[in-house]
Amino acid sequence: MSCEQSGMHRSSERISVADIAAQPGGVEALQRRVHELRSSGIHFAANAIEREMDALNLR
Repeated sequence: MSCEQSGMHRSSERISVADIAAQPGGVEALQRRVHELRSSGIHFAANAIEREMDALNLR
């Protein structure tokens, strides 16, 4: 059974950093995620989130 048939496919729509930050506790959630990514050695993703946060003046 394919993912589409089972209804378990992921949406191609992404949630933006701005969308997350607009939610209650969103900025703190983003900061935690950056820390988790860095702790796991996934620096490119952490850097991307931080760049978007900087562009939105969230840090």
